Amino acid sequence: MVIPLSTKRLCPEGHGCIADLGWAVGVNFSYRWMNGIGLGFGYEFWLLTANGVYETSVPQMFTGLLQYSFLPDHATHPLIRLRGGFLILGPSFRVATIGGTAELGVGAEVELSHDNVFSFLVTGNLLRTGSFTTPGDGALRGVGAPLDAMLVLRVGFNFLL
Repeated sequence: MVIPLSTKRLCPEGHGCIADLGWAVGVNFSYRWMNGIGLGFGYEFWLLTANGVYETSVPQMFTGLLQYSFLPDHATHPLIRLRGGFLILGPSFRVATIGGTAELGVGAEVELSHDNVFSFLVTGNLLRTGSFTTPGDGALRGVGAPLDAMLVLRVGFNFLL
């Protein structure tokens, strides 16, 4: 679930917001060492309500991942995660602008079996895009504030190979 915290760049005053509530789907590939450190990469897209300006706003992210799992010898362990990378934003999987994203998250994993893990994280995501104009309302977006910020509640299943 994606919850906007600050969207002044993407949602200028007096115009419809293209980055409202939504949800996300993604896939990550990572390698985790026995000491709890993990490195990886992934792809994720969000589907956000766009208040009639777009049918759906779709940020797409290609990210690198650094994660640390505390208590790696236990079946349940807390973790912290950093991700960052390249961002594409536009209506319905089209490109209106590009930019970058950074994420800091905390959560936990529960090992369901030797090769299945359930995870829950709360992450803060920062987004920065280039400026662009939405054709539906003629609004100049991507200006006026340093960053946009989202709170993301993440639930996932990890399949270990």
